[in-house]
Amino acid sequence: MKKIFVTGIGGCVGHYLFDLLITNPEYELYLLVRDPAKLIFNPKSYDNVRLIVDDLKNIKKYAGTIKEMDYVIHAAADWAGHEGNLDYSLDLFNLIDPVRCQKVIYFSTASILGKNNQPVPEAETLGTHYVRGKYLLHQQLRKLPIYPKVITLFPTWILGGDKHHPYSHATSGILGIKKWLWLISFFTVDASFHFIHAEDIARIAGYLLENNVKDEELVLGNPAITASQFIRDTCRHFGIPVFFQVPISLPFVILLADLTGHKLHPWDLFCFKKRHFVYKTVNAGTFNLKSDQGTVQGALNGL
Repeated sequence: MKKIFVTGIGGCVGHYLFDLLITNPEYELYLLVRDPAKLIFNPKSYDNVRLIVDDLKNIKKYAGTIKEMDYVIHAAADWAGHEGNLDYSLDLFNLIDPVRCQKVIYFSTASILGKNNQPVPEAETLGTHYVRGKYLLHQQLRKLPIYPKVITLFPTWILGGDKHHPYSHATSGILGIKKWLWLISFFTVDASFHFIHAEDIARIAGYLLENNVKDEELVLGNPAITASQFIRDTCRHFGIPVFFQVPISLPFVILLADLTGHKLHPWDLFCFKKRHFVYKTVNAGTFNLKSDQGTVQGALNGL
């Protein structure tokens, strides 16, 4: 049996990861879960699943268990603060046996990257707690004993979720504004970005567990798409016609935020000025993994 320690299993990507990992009878899964009530699957139904109900901040309590792991997948994210993305993650990495452990798959975020897939210093000076924590951890990774075994994944905009999987933040946002898409269809911004479905992320992570790749850092995303095209494709998916689109400027966004009482975070302003989040990416097709979720229509299928 190959022992795999997994964090973040309660999230959107985590549920798809579980679906994939549980199909391999050679895997013995150790799942760190803060709130078991968030699990849509029943871990007690599987003989090869060990549930650890606790917070990442208490990870040192499980030092003995972690030192026995053959693989570690660290997918947990601290959305409210930076400690989980930095301090507690460092605690976890420092507990891993660099001799026994064969591979660590760590989930960062493409938000900290800029041109040529390189980190941007603004992620530290202007970033939210989440972004800043991810940036600082990336800066410290190379100093860790386990670093030669680490593959860092930088997901772009994550879509996904259904009745068996929690919705991603992006998909929840789309569903939240669904009733306003008829109005949104008349506007656009000069921006472009990548997206990827959570199930494709799980497929890639599963592939990386069993196969070696030359790159130690991978940005996950389908080919870049303009905001205008994404809005058009999303509206088309929900049967909403798009007649024309009026570009929205930064001053208009700032004015709208002021009028509605929503102060923009410095990171929001930085991202709006940057506008084009285009990277060198990999996706399911890069590894010859079958997927029908590489388009907006495919990624939104089932909603």
